[in-house]
Amino acid sequence: MTWRRHTVVMLAAALLGGTMTTGTAAAATSKDVCGGTSTPTGWIEVKYWDSYQCGSIGGGMYNTKRITDTSGVGAGGTVSSCTYSPKPSGFHTTKYSSISDCNRSRGLSDYHNRVALVNLTGLPRGATKTICGLFEVPTGWTVVNRTRSVDCQQHKYSYPSSDNAITIRKS
Repeated sequence: MTWRRHTVVMLAAALLGGTMTTGTAAAATSKDVCGGTSTPTGWIEVKYWDSYQCGSIGGGMYNTKRITDTSGVGAGGTVSSCTYSPKPSGFHTTKYSSISDCNRSRGLSDYHNRVALVNLTGLPRGATKTICGLFEVPTGWTVVNRTRSVDCQQHKYSYPSSDNAITIRKS
């Protein structure tokens, strides 16, 4: 891929409200829907806000959301979504962070509201990845190591007090 095309693909991903690896952003489809609309399987929520098109505004929760299709994210590809978003099958959290687009309500929170997700589906045998959590070991993967990771800390203002991440290997 040329540098110019790479730049255009990354810019398109940023404008769509999600971050995806090169080669997947061009295939991403996003649309804005009212907050009460169910997020379809395989899609993620990447932004929340108020819009008069979705009814009255000013309540506790924003009434509009942007959703993005993840069907074009290949094996090992990554995407960022809001933490309230459903996780597509095969995707696992690798990092927590905060961004104003993922504030679901006007209230402040001590918890991160955005996650980086990696697609483990289709990775070759022997591949290794570090994911957040200790007990959600994907089928066909084995635990190599358990560790503490600041990236996997859901709370914004502390250091993990116990192991909260695992490195896994595809069997």
